[in-house]
Amino acid sequence: MRPAIAVTVAVTLTLLAATGYANEANFLFMDTKLPAQAVRPTLANGNLGFVVYGDAVHMNGVYNGLKGLSHRARIPNFANIQLPVCADGNPNPTGCTYQLDMKTGMFRTVYEDPQGYFRVVHDVYPHRYLDKMIVNKFRIQRLNAPSVIQVPIQRYTSGVSTDVVFNADTSVYIDGVQYSIKCGTTTEVEDLRYQTFGHSVCIAHPELPAELSLTMDKTAEEFFFYTAFGRTASEVQNEIRGKSFELSHTTMMNQIWSIYGITVEGNNDLDKVLKASAFYLSSSLPISRPHQPSSYPFYGLSPSGLGRGGIELSEYQGHSFWDTETWMFPPILLIDPDNARRILHYRTVVQKAAADRAAANEFEGWQFPWESAFTGTETTPECCPEVVEYQHHITADIAYAARMYFYATHDVDWMRTEGCKLAYETAKFWKSRAEYNNKTDLYEIHRVMGPDEDTHNVTNNAFTNVVAAHNLLFGEFAGCLCSGAVGANEAERRIMTEIGRGMTLPYDEEQDYIPQYEGYVQGTAIKQADTVLLGYPLEYPMNGSTKANNLDIYSKVTRTNGPAMTWAMHTIGHLDLGQIEEAQAMFTKSYQQYLRAPYNVWSENGDGTDGAGNFITGAGGFLQSVINGYAGVRLRNGELVISKPRLLPGTTRLYIPAINYMGATFFLDIQMTRMLIGVKTPSKVVMILDDAEKLVCESCFYSFTEKVVIRPAEAPELNGCKLQETIIGVKIADQDTGGSAQRFYSPVAFISSIMLALVAKYIQ
Repeated sequence: MRPAIAVTVAVTLTLLAATGYANEANFLFMDTKLPAQAVRPTLANGNLGFVVYGDAVHMNGVYNGLKGLSHRARIPNFANIQLPVCADGNPNPTGCTYQLDMKTGMFRTVYEDPQGYFRVVHDVYPHRYLDKMIVNKFRIQRLNAPSVIQVPIQRYTSGVSTDVVFNADTSVYIDGVQYSIKCGTTTEVEDLRYQTFGHSVCIAHPELPAELSLTMDKTAEEFFFYTAFGRTASEVQNEIRGKSFELSHTTMMNQIWSIYGITVEGNNDLDKVLKASAFYLSSSLPISRPHQPSSYPFYGLSPSGLGRGGIELSEYQGHSFWDTETWMFPPILLIDPDNARRILHYRTVVQKAAADRAAANEFEGWQFPWESAFTGTETTPECCPEVVEYQHHITADIAYAARMYFYATHDVDWMRTEGCKLAYETAKFWKSRAEYNNKTDLYEIHRVMGPDEDTHNVTNNAFTNVVAAHNLLFGEFAGCLCSGAVGANEAERRIMTEIGRGMTLPYDEEQDYIPQYEGYVQGTAIKQADTVLLGYPLEYPMNGSTKANNLDIYSKVTRTNGPAMTWAMHTIGHLDLGQIEEAQAMFTKSYQQYLRAPYNVWSENGDGTDGAGNFITGAGGFLQSVINGYAGVRLRNGELVISKPRLLPGTTRLYIPAINYMGATFFLDIQMTRMLIGVKTPSKVVMILDDAEKLVCESCFYSFTEKVVIRPAEAPELNGCKLQETIIGVKIADQDTGGSAQRFYSPVAFISSIMLALVAKYIQ
């Protein structure tokens, strides 16, 4: 065996060395002028974010404004240093090229002197390891200049913010450089019940010379300017003092691309879409390192990422929606599970507001708001009361993400510290929210809005009912696993099971499709994918004919310029059915009309209007269509399955560098003539390829033709508890409840039943 293994490892290492990126140029985007702000790229590092050459920086978790006006606080961008000749406000820049280098995470302005005397390269970037710092680097290169070269530079900021009131500056020297320190506090809290004072903000910025000089004795020189943003004066000073800057940033960017660098060959345009999607999504995440509960928490992902959201009533103000857990979370979970855990941690940080919201609405457990920011209270603007009142599926969406995290990790420690409570308290909400229908002997959910926001106050929205059932059964499992910690009892868990299995699912037997809600009239227009989501991501079992009819019926009535994620989900649905041509049409539709030149910035709208810029919700949906669609990767209870992987349209290779499962990391390499799976980091898992079990060892790789199944080698210790699969529509009389099942009515349903009884008695 030893010689064979040695050969395998040697061949594998050669393969891995060659897998890199098909074309390094696909990381580089450029133009000779700066685009409008709406389609300008954003740069971020999980703690700081800003629009390139924008006047404001945003910090993780720092918001200003009351409730629906809460938005990311606009902190003056003292790192906005530019070459005046190429500056944002110059209407006719000459000799300037503007480049976004996604490989290094830098925006680069290159100025070529018209006389050919010199070149200036200006890089600006948020440091990827020292995450409180923004770096400006200028390199002057002598070409044919006969004298000293002098290059003007300028900081473009007023230093004033409507969101932060600053105290007087102080001056300090750090490593021999003079810095000004500005500290202040945001002006308005989000909700006095949970936040009694504003956020502290401090900025350290260097004194800036009017020009940079390259003396006659030098052919080139580099100049660095470091600006730090933090919460205390000592924090920003320590961020700058005595650090090794460039190496740690480059090391971290290489680490990020080693897991996010999904690559295709044969289609450079599509490869650039992949690079942009991964870049904008990963940029808003902290650096990947083990979870640190004591560190400042990560406050979630917003549809426009960390670099936008600072303007009231614009670009979702930096709020978290279902976009986080439903659209961005799935690819992050497989690629970057440490950050998946951080995303879920945000929801437990703001649990008090969720509990209070449920109680105020006379429900049990936790009810998460449609939009949330720093405190977890409802921050939806006054424009949209219907989503606040009816769009309750977000609570189950969050729990479903937690369920998928458990599928991927079997992280029992996380369950005991956070996951069980999240699962159980959200299940209690649905236990009190569902209503029993005596005629059907099933449970129903009334007064909701599903993902289709064009219709509200409906009964039995199919998506809501199925995802709520997932939540209830996950909650029952959590109550068993952590019964003492969450205060669960057997009777309450039994009711959760009864309601989950007994949930109503609309079905039109004659036309073999699932109506979006009770009373839905076929042909009624909808905004975006709703019932289609039952196939994926919810993976609710149904006949192939039903799934095909759902796709056909709803694709004809969905807004053509609706959100990009819709077409990504249709892509996956068609691939599951083997409808390759239909999948290709939907896949193309899912990204081409939503990308904005020249930097492949995702836009919310498909009709060419601006919409929300840097719409990483769309990027998340697109990456799902690649990983969970064409690559065929699915997380299920007790296994990860890769089934019938396919190449993306017009490509000759698909390489996914990191798929994480149970502590193991795999790569997937789909080529025209073969498919390979390799082990980067082994753990205690069993890998079955085309029904043959294979050894899981570091640097091993194997070819397969149809299917890979990876399972834990050992079952986790779950106190004898079992997570049930979600099968609904089981009448209560047909359930094995041990003879002690209960009928649960919500307070509203209970009062309604009394009123109806009184009316009936009066009529008689």
